[in-house]
Amino acid sequence: MAEEYPRLGTLEHQVMDVLWDCPDELCARRVLERLATTSLAYTTVATVLTNLTRKGMLERMSTLRSWAYRPTMSRSEYVAGCMVQTLRGAEDRAAALQELVGRLGDGEREALRGALEGRPTPR
Repeated sequence: MAEEYPRLGTLEHQVMDVLWDCPDELCARRVLERLATTSLAYTTVATVLTNLTRKGMLERMSTLRSWAYRPTMSRSEYVAGCMVQTLRGAEDRAAALQELVGRLGDGEREALRGALEGRPTPR
């Protein structure tokens, strides 16, 4: 069976963005400090982190005083997985791919062409 990539809510995406942008694992307090939304409660962020762990998006490790979290996959791995998962649900995959390519900009098309040819993608 193919790997499942969970659909994330807005707050879950924001939390994942914080963790993807940080090279180290973070505890709930540090995630809360880095979120642009300041009106969130600590318990809300802690609950979101627990839910993301349950969904397989994060791994949790014990520290001296709390839990720390880090992503189980990179942002690009997640996005690519979601794209493949969505494509698998299309009735006509070739038509869906054509539609996608038609909507890409020149730089994105060049990156896709390079990926198909096995060339490294500049970051």
